[in-house]
Amino acid sequence: MTELEVTGIQEVVIAVKNAKQAVALFEDLFGLKFDIQWSMPNEKMNVKAAQIGDTQLHIVESTSSDGVIAKFIDARGQGLHHIAFKVNNLKELVLKLKEKGIKLIPDEPIIYPQGSYIFIHPKSAFGVLIELIEHT
Repeated sequence: MTELEVTGIQEVVIAVKNAKQAVALFEDLFGLKFDIQWSMPNEKMNVKAAQIGDTQLHIVESTSSDGVIAKFIDARGQGLHHIAFKVNNLKELVLKLKEKGIKLIPDEPIIYPQGSYIFIHPKSAFGVLIELIEHT
């Protein structure tokens, strides 16, 4: 059995209304380069990312008023959306979290070409949405 552990911070994600303005500010203040970007049509959002060591800083904006980021901003305002931890053995970690009564979103990890991920609901983590990612 592999020991369960967090092996790093994959990403820190900030939700904003205007990604262009946010990116310009972070580039100006900290010299970051947001040279990675992609769209997530199913979630109705665009992502701009800067690599900082082994961690990415993501600026996300909604592409629709009914997108997940727009709803988040309406409810909580602009700011920290979530932190993603790199983990090993996500399947066993999910079982352990369920045994402890931790609420997960969705109930089982989502599998994608580079690995799998799941979120810990903010109500189970002091108000912080935490993503757990395992790369294959």
